[in-house]
Amino acid sequence: RRIRLLGNGIDLDRFGPPTPEDRAAVRHELDIADGAVVVGAVGRLVEEKGYRELIAAWQRVRAEVPNAVLLIVGPHEPDKADALDAATIAQAEADGVRFLGMRDDVERLYRALDVYVLLSYREGFPRSAMEAAASGLPIIATDIRGCRQVVDDGVTGRLIPVRDADAAAQAIVDLCTDPPLRHTMSAAAIERAATHFDQRNVVSVTLAAYRELLPGRPAVTRADDTTRPA
Repeated sequence: RRIRLLGNGIDLDRFGPPTPEDRAAVRHELDIADGAVVVGAVGRLVEEKGYRELIAAWQRVRAEVPNAVLLIVGPHEPDKADALDAATIAQAEADGVRFLGMRDDVERLYRALDVYVLLSYREGFPRSAMEAAASGLPIIATDIRGCRQVVDDGVTGRLIPVRDADAAAQAIVDLCTDPPLRHTMSAAAIERAATHFDQRNVVSVTLAAYRELLPGRPAVTRADDTTRPA
């Protein structure tokens, strides 16, 4: 009785499915071939985001889907105990992984993708996955709290075990080689984002909780606050 779930949300005016023209423009900027299947991940370059498993999985994906491209967007954090080391990043780049670094235009980068991947060991309520869903991307994520709130397994994407590079590789290959499935999951992801991840709904729920918890209290703004002691 004392708990209220406020949820989490994103700006659906910023994140949404791309037009064919937008998609083509971003892929051209990134020098991605028209026929490529693009997989993306967004997050800090630390192990808890599952990058070691993703990089290991990519070796198999690249062998089975030669036209697949992996883009990783996120800042290096060398001060973190679990930061990806230079050797791991160099090996990934040798295997064809492209690291785009820190970007402030992720809403544009989602437009170039066909599949989104989030292999975290732990999450709260992952914003990047919500953004990807709103952008119309099927999502492969680990079966953990937070990711389960975003991904409807088998409908908007796939949930796989944590720290399982083989399962990640299989899920990526399955989606990369099945355009109709990607299309179906894309439509479902957009619908789920519209009904579950709109930040305006979160604001409404939050305000309603305050009204319930503070019945009869006058609304006071900073400009006319006369209730504070001198």
